[in-house]
Amino acid sequence: MPWSRQPETAMGRRMKIGIIWKNDFPWDVRVEKIARSLLAIGHDVYILSANTQRRARYETLDGMGIRRLPATPSRWLNAVISIPFYLNPFWFLFASQVVRRERIDLIIVRDLPLILVGLWLKRSFRVPLILDMAENYPAMYREALDIGGWRACVYLIAKNPKIMEFVERQTLGSVDHILVVVEESAERLMRLGIPGGRLSVVSNTPRLEDLDRPAILEHRPHSWLQLIYTGLVQEARGLEVVVRALHLLRERGLDVRFRIVGGGNYLSRLVEMVREKGLQDAVEFTGWVAHQEVASHVNDADVGVIPHPKNDHTDTTIPNKLFDYMACGRPVVVSSAAPLERIVTQERCGLVFTAGSPENLADVLARMSADGAAREEMGRNGAKAVRRRFHWERDAGALRDAVARFA
Repeated sequence: MPWSRQPETAMGRRMKIGIIWKNDFPWDVRVEKIARSLLAIGHDVYILSANTQRRARYETLDGMGIRRLPATPSRWLNAVISIPFYLNPFWFLFASQVVRRERIDLIIVRDLPLILVGLWLKRSFRVPLILDMAENYPAMYREALDIGGWRACVYLIAKNPKIMEFVERQTLGSVDHILVVVEESAERLMRLGIPGGRLSVVSNTPRLEDLDRPAILEHRPHSWLQLIYTGLVQEARGLEVVVRALHLLRERGLDVRFRIVGGGNYLSRLVEMVREKGLQDAVEFTGWVAHQEVASHVNDADVGVIPHPKNDHTDTTIPNKLFDYMACGRPVVVSSAAPLERIVTQERCGLVFTAGSPENLADVLARMSADGAAREEMGRNGAKAVRRRFHWERDAGALRDAVARFA
């Protein structure tokens, strides 16, 4: 049952808000930004997270109450306990205990895998439920099947897109409000029958307070065109298209280099491809770096690249890195995935290439290489757009408005 009424905040009743996050915390940039924004307006925030690293079950971190799943000495059993599977009983029991003990007033579930836990809490404790839908999970799971390999077998069993699509269709109508990261995602949900009044766009944008922090590396002019990609290195990210484009540009006599900041399960294959193409001197792999160092690498580049394929997943989500590149004043080259093409075209902050085409990407990069003045103008346009529109303070306002409905 609902708990006794809490004191007022600037935007209504002070609430105890539980954010259910399927992975270990720390750290996730979006979870942290949402939590801090809600703390800033007077709410108490508890993050219910996995615990594969066997951390303390109860912790306070910068004002956020962290509540973790129980851990065991067995690494294997720990992983099983933390699996964000629809019907994992450990998540149901753990979340129920936290909601009862902390007297939670509002639940925010991050993404679909744990939506059934959220609905269980909503009905058991009569508390409102918000779904933070950062990804189009049915499409993301289909994408893994399309890629093939042994991971496709895993996805067919544990992350079946048909099951996820069924769960999505059966549960979204029972959620009180849904946060999405981009307009195209909201449009998809409205086509599924979700009223627009129950949707809010809260995108993955940078905080204005972070934009003026000095970088470790300052941008310096290059005699070549320096590209950068930051984030996960997976087959689904389209990075092999950039490598093939670089090979074509080298045949044309153009010096274009590529720095990949991040890691993932496709890294070894990409390193092999670079070696096969004889591009070892043109492609640099840094591996993972501290989050606060990413902007330094972006500042040292001439162009930020997002080569994602175009599919149902990438057409309904938006990568953080687009706004990170723009915030640093770097022009971007992006694929023709719908949100990327729309934003870059509207803001005139870069160029778009046909997704999956190394030939077209090579042509676009050649244009970028040939016109330094145009690159500078695109970079300025992107930086202005972030300060005007694509920043967290604006998105946090949409978040606060959504939460205030239940305060």
